[in-house]
Amino acid sequence: MPVLRAVIDGMVRGVYRLGYRGAVAWWYLRRPRHDGAVVAVWLDGEILMVRHSYRRALGWPGGGIGLGERPVDAARRELREEVGLAIESKALVLAAEIDERWEFRRDRIRIFELELGMPPPFRLDRREVVDAVFMTPAAALAEEIAPFIRTYLEARTAGAKAGKGD
Repeated sequence: MPVLRAVIDGMVRGVYRLGYRGAVAWWYLRRPRHDGAVVAVWLDGEILMVRHSYRRALGWPGGGIGLGERPVDAARRELREEVGLAIESKALVLAAEIDERWEFRRDRIRIFELELGMPPPFRLDRREVVDAVFMTPAAALAEEIAPFIRTYLEARTAGAKAGKGD
C-alpha cells in the first residue's frame, strides 16, 4: 500500500503542476483580480514556510477567498487543508492587507498571524504541500518567496530593529 500511495501522490503532484502552469498562462492573458488569505504562523520568533508541489517559491498556508466567504474563514480553511491545523477564528489576528502584482494577477492578500506556544502536529498531504519548516525571518528572506511575504517580513524585521533602539 505505501508504494501505491506514493505513486498516486506523485500523479496528483503532477496534476497540480500542470494545472498551475495552465492557471499562470490564463492569468497572463486575463490579468485577473484575486482575493486571498494566508497565515503567518509564528513559533519562538520563527516563521512557518511551506513548499507547495507546484511552485518554486516558498509560501505560507493560504489561498483564495471563496464567494461569500469571510477572509478569516478562508485562512482557517487553508490552514486546515494545507498543514492539518484546526484553529478557532479568534486565534488569528489580521496583520496586514497587501496589494501586489504577482504571477500576472492583481492580488489583494489578507495576512493573518497565528502565534503558537509549542510545535504543532503537522499533517501534510504530500500532494499540494510537500514540506513545512520553521525558519528565522532572515533565512526566509534569503529564499525565493512570494512578494507579499517579502513585504511583510521586511516590515516586521524593520519594526523589530526599530524597537530594539528605543
